Amino acid sequence: MRLIDIRGIGPSVEEKLKAAFRSEKAALAALRGSQIAELSSIEGIGERFALSLCRDLHFQETGEQIENFLKTDDAILLYNRITDIISKFSNTVYARSKLYLFFPLPVLTLKKIRKRQKNTLQAQRLVSLIKKSTHSINDYDSLLKNLSPLKEPINQLDTASRMIATTDKQIFEELSNNEVSSYCEILFIEEYDQISEIVAGYDEVIWIGSEIMLEEGLPNVITVSETQRNDLIQIIPEKMLKFFARNKKTLVSISGLAQLLQTIPSLELTPYIDDLNLEMLIEMGNELVNLEESGEPTQIFNQEYSRLLKAEQTFEGILGEVLLRLNEELENKLQDTTVHLEGEKILSLLRGMAEEDQRYSGERGKAELREYLDDELYLAIEEIITKAEEEFIKKLDLRSDETDYIVGIFPRELRYPVDPVDDVADRIKNYLRQSRAIKAFELKVTLAKSLKRFEDLAKTALNYFLELDYLLMVGKFSLSYNLVLPQFIEDQGTGLLVEKGRNLFLAQQEQHGALKVEPVTYAIGEIGKIAETVDGERIILLSGANSGGKTTLIVSIAIMVILGQMGLPIPCRQATLGGFQELHYYRKASGQMDAGAFETTLRTLSQMIMSPNSRLVLADEMESMSEPGASARVIAAFLDLLGRSTDSVGVFVTHLAQLIAKYCKENIRIDGIEAQGLSKDLELIVNRTPIYYKYAKSTPELIVRRLQQVSKGPEKEIYSYILDAFDS
Repeated sequence: MRLIDIRGIGPSVEEKLKAAFRSEKAALAALRGSQIAELSSIEGIGERFALSLCRDLHFQETGEQIENFLKTDDAILLYNRITDIISKFSNTVYARSKLYLFFPLPVLTLKKIRKRQKNTLQAQRLVSLIKKSTHSINDYDSLLKNLSPLKEPINQLDTASRMIATTDKQIFEELSNNEVSSYCEILFIEEYDQISEIVAGYDEVIWIGSEIMLEEGLPNVITVSETQRNDLIQIIPEKMLKFFARNKKTLVSISGLAQLLQTIPSLELTPYIDDLNLEMLIEMGNELVNLEESGEPTQIFNQEYSRLLKAEQTFEGILGEVLLRLNEELENKLQDTTVHLEGEKILSLLRGMAEEDQRYSGERGKAELREYLDDELYLAIEEIITKAEEEFIKKLDLRSDETDYIVGIFPRELRYPVDPVDDVADRIKNYLRQSRAIKAFELKVTLAKSLKRFEDLAKTALNYFLELDYLLMVGKFSLSYNLVLPQFIEDQGTGLLVEKGRNLFLAQQEQHGALKVEPVTYAIGEIGKIAETVDGERIILLSGANSGGKTTLIVSIAIMVILGQMGLPIPCRQATLGGFQELHYYRKASGQMDAGAFETTLRTLSQMIMSPNSRLVLADEMESMSEPGASARVIAAFLDLLGRSTDSVGVFVTHLAQLIAKYCKENIRIDGIEAQGLSKDLELIVNRTPIYYKYAKSTPELIVRRLQQVSKGPEKEIYSYILDAFDS
């Protein structure tokens, strides 16, 4: 199988898949593994298209597709409604996607259906284990919601401020021709006296090669030994860190799930996580605390790094605070100082300090001003400036060996307002930036080495936990609706027996307090003989009261058969299925069919009759295809033809049961859902469980009677007149 052989994949999609998964083999594995999340994240491939591709590949390789069993659009609509309900219990795209690929299978694949039932039992067991543990299902859900496909590290890394330097020609040529050269500049340095000048323009300089005496005081240089130069982590740790940083939310959640699972005894967990190393995953979570989602180390990782980063980030703010206080103190000091000068002299001094020309420089003005100020004032000013420098050093939290970088940042001469010396400010900023960058690099290398141990384990764990979400989805669905797995019987014919069955769609409404579901017990086909109340009839006409539950019953049967042959539990107390090769469900048509629709219906029914497979046929009031007499004859003919297929079963809801039975030649059974009257609240009293071999009237007069009793005036008179028509 090649990608291009799969329906829906053209040259463009093929190239996208190969590029995303790095190879055709990996792309095919992703399609076979239903990795919908990864597939749908590729540009131009949405979730629906990804699901379609997985289904098409599955069909091409196994011959299995949803249409093999669900033979009508109405049946597929029911299936879609069922999967919508189940998928609400999922947290991940993976779980929903896997569910959509678990369509019901024909009974010939009963071995596969039973294998799915074993998975369902595991799911029920897992939910039971979690409920007995110290954590709730909600704790798992909150973490599972964060799981998504692991993104590969991007090739574009922020390493422009890094340079690799060496004095070894062989090392230079080797590095220039490998992966490292795509991330940062590599320089070959021939003259040692050029080193300081060359490295000054970079935040991080990785020195590789022969041992030399580097000039002291180069905060941006770190040495890597020759033996380490081929280890990418030693030079570009960001590549490994980016994988963990881009996926941090998912990986932290994986670690959190490992912590939750650790509260369950390991022997009981074996069927679900095999030999997954939970302790190591928890350790991974502890390590990830030290990594920002940007790929940088967190401040809590290292005290020295935190100090340098804080100093770098707060430099301008602290400088502004200290400068403001310095100038305030200078202003107060100068205002308290009395100096006697002639007006003309003051103007001359100020002009001289302001003008910057060769004839009369500011320096001359300062010198002349110095003659008029006493030494005590100058000492006081120098003390204010020294105090400001000390405050600046303290607020930046600089070490004693770093204080030389600050000296001279505020000029010692008389000046107001004082401005920092740009060269000194740039010097300390460069030092802080380079020192922080080198410390960050050292921490990145340490962190990358530590996290690398978890890379393969994290990928394995994600697959386990995505599968865990699928199991929990099935288990929660089963628990929420109190479902049980049906028993399949192969040697007692076709049909089904359901005890205390409930309609899943109504049960969903019941959970929201909208109504109360009444369970129904019913048997059809040869399996029905187990109930000891029926003789195994395979063709049944279901009669009875309007709004009595006839439609609800056949929909319930369809739901239970669909769920059962998906390998999932069904809403009942107990069920036995003979299993079917096909399900044909026809919902009630709205209004009278025109000639075209009538012809289409006949063609559809003819195709159903011609099928050689065992079938379950469920049809709702097909008499609307024509006038009652003609409809009864057509339906009777089709029932006769269906009855000749010894492994097919049908339930047909109709108001023409007696008329259809009159025209039928094959053995059929008429069951009825009886209305017993109106309650004191004028609600219809109905026994929802059909009575075998009982024709039940539709009793429209009960509905008219209810309307007559709740109406007033002329409307009441109308309903009274209609009731009289029933009595006449």
